Amino acid sequence: MSGPANVTSIEAVKHFRVAMQQFDSEAHDAVIQLILEMRKAVDWIEIDRARYWPNEARKASNAVAEARINLERCQMSINPDDKRSCYDEKKALEQAKARLRTTQEKVRIVKHWQMKVKHEAEEFETQMAKLSNMLDTEMPRAVAALQRMTRALDRYTQKSEVTKDTSRSPDASDSSRQNETSEKAEQ
Repeated sequence: MSGPANVTSIEAVKHFRVAMQQFDSEAHDAVIQLILEMRKAVDWIEIDRARYWPNEARKASNAVAEARINLERCQMSINPDDKRSCYDEKKALEQAKARLRTTQEKVRIVKHWQMKVKHEAEEFETQMAKLSNMLDTEMPRAVAALQRMTRALDRYTQKSEVTKDTSRSPDASDSSRQNETSEKAEQ
C-alpha cells in the first residue's frame, strides 16, 4: 500500500467491531430459530398430517359403508306401492363418498409433500450449516482483524501526538530563547 492512511474516526472502527459482534450473536440465534421453525413444518407434514389423513380416510370409508347399509335398508323396506325414494339415504351416501375421495386425495398429497418437504429441508439445513460455519469461522477472524486495526490505529495516533508535541517543544524553547535575548538586549 502506498500513501498515508486517511482514517477520520478510530471510534467508527470500534463501533463497527461491536456491531459485527452483535450481528454474529443475532445471526447465530436466527439460524437456530429458522432450523427449529423448519423442523416444526416438516414434523407437521411428516407426522401430524401423515397420521391425520389416513385416519380420516378410514373414518370416511366406514361412513360410506354405513351410508350404503342405510340406503340398502331403506330400499328393502320400500313397498312397491310406496312412493318413498330414500332421498336422504342417497344424499348421505353421496356425501360420504365425496368425503372419502377428499381424504384419499389428501393422503396422496401428503405423501407427495413428504418427499418434497424432506428434500427441501435437507437443502435448507445444508445452507444453514454453511452460514453457521461462516459465522463460526469468518466472523471471529473479521472481529479480530478489526481489533488489530483499532490497536494499530491507536498506536499510530499516539505516535503522531508525541511527534506533534516534540515538534512544538523546540518552537516553544526557541520563543523562550528569543524572549531571553530580547530581555538581555534591553538591559
